[in-house]
Amino acid sequence: MSARAAALAERRLALLARSEQLRLELGADLGALATRLQVADRFVALARSGLVRVLVVAGAALLLFGRPRQLFRTAGRLLLLWPLLRPFLPDLAAWWRNADRP
Repeated sequence: MSARAAALAERRLALLARSEQLRLELGADLGALATRLQVADRFVALARSGLVRVLVVAGAALLLFGRPRQLFRTAGRLLLLWPLLRPFLPDLAAWWRNADRP
């Protein structure tokens, strides 16, 4: 083996060792970053949930109609009917998402 080939092989081994070290450091940094962003992931998941959408729609209705007492009274009545309506919600959601509905 020539001196140049030996130097290149030695350099290759050094680069592979450095690459492995950098991968380990990157993995550690990624783990720390993942724990920091876990809160943001939970917030985004909550924002995408149906509950937040309902609250936003209810807030918009409250602002548009300007009759909070009437809306709260209606919401209270719906809350009493919630146990009866809950089994039908998956069917209603499927109907709502269906593009073929009339």
